[in-house]
Amino acid sequence: MGQLRFRLHDRNRLAPESLARIFVAGGDDIPWATHARFEGDVLVVERAVDESGYVYVPWEVTGAGRRLLSTSTLMERSEPYLLEVELARGLIHRLRSRLFIWEFMGLVPPPDMLQRLRSATRQFGLAATNQRDPAASLAANAAIAEALAVSVELVKSYAEQTLAARQRQTPAGTLLGVTLGTTTPSVKTRRQVVDACTIAQLPVAWRQIELAEGRRDWRVTDEQLSWCQTAGLKVAAGPLLQMDDRGIPDWMVLWEGNDETLDRVLLDHVRAVVSRYVGRVHLWHVASRVSSGRVLSLDEERKLNLVAQAVQTVRQLDPRTPTVVSFDQPWGEYLAGGDEDLAPWHYADALVRADLGIAGIGLEVNAGYWPGGCTHRPAFEYGRLIDQWSLLGLPLMMMLSAPSAGGPDKRASPKIRAEPLGLTEGPDKAGHIDPQYAWASAVLPLLLARNSVQVVLWNQLSDAEPHEFAHGGIVDSHGKEKPTLALLRELRKNCSA
Repeated sequence: MGQLRFRLHDRNRLAPESLARIFVAGGDDIPWATHARFEGDVLVVERAVDESGYVYVPWEVTGAGRRLLSTSTLMERSEPYLLEVELARGLIHRLRSRLFIWEFMGLVPPPDMLQRLRSATRQFGLAATNQRDPAASLAANAAIAEALAVSVELVKSYAEQTLAARQRQTPAGTLLGVTLGTTTPSVKTRRQVVDACTIAQLPVAWRQIELAEGRRDWRVTDEQLSWCQTAGLKVAAGPLLQMDDRGIPDWMVLWEGNDETLDRVLLDHVRAVVSRYVGRVHLWHVASRVSSGRVLSLDEERKLNLVAQAVQTVRQLDPRTPTVVSFDQPWGEYLAGGDEDLAPWHYADALVRADLGIAGIGLEVNAGYWPGGCTHRPAFEYGRLIDQWSLLGLPLMMMLSAPSAGGPDKRASPKIRAEPLGLTEGPDKAGHIDPQYAWASAVLPLLLARNSVQVVLWNQLSDAEPHEFAHGGIVDSHGKEKPTLALLRELRKNCSA
């Protein structure tokens, strides 16, 4: 077992609850099983291998809140590293690498942005060359804050220039939409959705459709589908199988341990949904949370086989409609706990290689939630994520959510804590900062600028009905639209399909 050791001049920037989220990843950016602890004043990060790697740390950044930052690749050594300096080094290196790639693709960066990046680099240099001086911590944290602010401007400039170039050639064909809840939206919300979206995802919630085994109630899904068709929205249906305990009816526990019957019942649900709605939807979202979710006693191999069977079942009943399989936590942060062996990429690669006829891959990013989501990352990291998953050669469907506030949310899952973004961008008309808007305005344009991203869905419509992620809807619990919905409306003008 290998160890990496760090000194911290400012321990307050690493919250106690953040220790469990620290992980080490190899060159493929897939996390290794990791355990972090303090031995006196030294942070010790252990992983199951002794290879060099990148250390990811949830770090409190001045003016920006908690962000998951990475060091450059580090080798083991007896002398502890200074964590602040290594995080600054890693952030600036990644930012400059991303800038180089985008400049090679034709980006013209604003001169003032380049000047600010040089300033951040000088601050880092000051910290790196005076690491035994407590002032090094101040310089390193200043470099981190400045580099992070520059990264926001870089992503904004890239997205604006790329979208403008695409519009000059041909209008962008990205579908922009939202996942509906377990009820049909109110008339007011329907109008807001139609103005902002070109596609809606019907959840086809199994827990609601089949409360008792063998007795299906399709009324809500029928009503949602009818409205979408009347409104002229394209329709994605699913996930048909959500591979966690929230995605299956309670009575399924009766078949725990009976593998043959369990598989049959799961696939019967897929057949029932597809048989009823064949020819009436534009996209089948066959399975979600394939890698991170846990369904009764299914192990990794059985989950993979079941998803493959589900895709084949859909293709047999409806060979013309495209199929998508999605993965949440696509960076694989859950692997740091050591309970799972396969990363999302491993599952996706196996399914694509099986040549099942999958038309696209979905990535579900619930940013600012823990557990079950991911710590906020710098926005340009989403460019790296798209680059990696585009190597599979299939179009991508992005499913996103982020909290607009922290604190209690009676209709949300009590197991998942919301951690709103601290970015000071995007005030609403009342002069307040909406964390969800701040995140969405940084990330959405970047995703829409990428040719491989064909569908972008906000993962939760309303906070007014039971939901998984606290304050994650684009309509609040009183039916009032949040600034993010207005942002979707504005973005749709440039991304109509």
